[in-house]
Amino acid sequence: MYRYIALALLTLVPPLARAADWPSWRGPTGLGYCEEKDLPLTWSKKGDGILWKAPLHPDVKKNPEFTSPGWSSPIVAKGRVFATTAIFPEGLSDKERREVIPEHHVLCFDASDGKRLWDTVIPAGKIVTLTENIYHGYAVPTPCTDGTHVYALFGSGVLACLDFNGKIVWREELPRLKDRDPGICSSPILFEDTVILPGLQDKGLRALDKKTGKVKWEQETKFRSTMATPALIRIAGQLQLIHYAGNVQALDPKTGDLLWTCKAPSGQASPVYGAGVLFADHGRSGQLGVAIDPTGKGDVSKTHVKWETRVEQVSGASGIAVDGHLYKASGAGHFRCWSLKDGTLVHEIKAQRVTPSASPIATADGRIYWASPGRTYVLKASSKLEVLATNDLDDGADYTSAAIAEGRIYIKGKVHLWCIGKK
Repeated sequence: MYRYIALALLTLVPPLARAADWPSWRGPTGLGYCEEKDLPLTWSKKGDGILWKAPLHPDVKKNPEFTSPGWSSPIVAKGRVFATTAIFPEGLSDKERREVIPEHHVLCFDASDGKRLWDTVIPAGKIVTLTENIYHGYAVPTPCTDGTHVYALFGSGVLACLDFNGKIVWREELPRLKDRDPGICSSPILFEDTVILPGLQDKGLRALDKKTGKVKWEQETKFRSTMATPALIRIAGQLQLIHYAGNVQALDPKTGDLLWTCKAPSGQASPVYGAGVLFADHGRSGQLGVAIDPTGKGDVSKTHVKWETRVEQVSGASGIAVDGHLYKASGAGHFRCWSLKDGTLVHEIKAQRVTPSASPIATADGRIYWASPGRTYVLKASSKLEVLATNDLDDGADYTSAAIAEGRIYIKGKVHLWCIGKK
């Protein structure tokens, strides 16, 4: 098991930060793997297993109705934890809140004790998001870092680069969306000297120079792109940028050139890769999931689809591949396990109050953590789907996912940022 996780960390993506850091959505590989062992199994909001908790804003607990913390997840680098939030002015009616863009914040905490190091306000963009849609808040994308700068994207259509002291280095406003689905949900990722932005505008993908914020390349798509975050995966010696844009695409991350495409369901769930196959599904109820051989060229829709399966009630859930099996949570309250070889449903179990949109994390000692500020499940990475522990924080914002670094689990709730570890 450890060798599998270590191989993923070494070969799936180029290094972004220290191996022990969690620099972006789904961690150092972009697929949810980490080298950690013996992480905490149990914790509670009463304090058991909690090393510290820090308020996201001084008045957020007093006036939670005026906050829009969003579904962004924390990231960790060089002993610091970064998070994004959005805060509405007090005294607004529900109608007014749908017409006002809240204040955008990038927060930095000391990972050792939760001390707030800085809180930088980012001037908002011009896009008014549908706040009544849970996926379309203003702080949904997870930020990313290269260890010296933080790149934060917000639903108003603004991307900012900050240094580790909280100073804004540059800020870029993105084109307005032209369709009826204005939410910005997918997260930025880093590759060499570029920050890549998916799911933003008609262009589909936009790569910016990470030093200046200026456009380096764009990739057009027929569709309005995606809510899913792309992943960088090394396949047959070539680094591919796996991107969802109404279908599944693989691009050269240096240029944006299309390598191959497959007419397969895609949309909300992030890519899964294991046992030589790429698994993609839409992330909504009653859709197909498709396993693709990612070594082809051009349109591989009729040549490289290995198998299909029905994926029920997934509610935006991403999956994870471990030792030849695919694991996913269901919005209908289930965990399911499929064989990556042929798509056979191996086993399923009921899981009350599971948070399916919390992205799973596989550790080097054979555990899978579905960790969230709601109910967390810890499973043994086995086709039998053995539940090792369940834990509750009851801090709202169930759609956020955890970050793991240096033996600790960091979870962003609606009111607090939580640090879970062993004393």
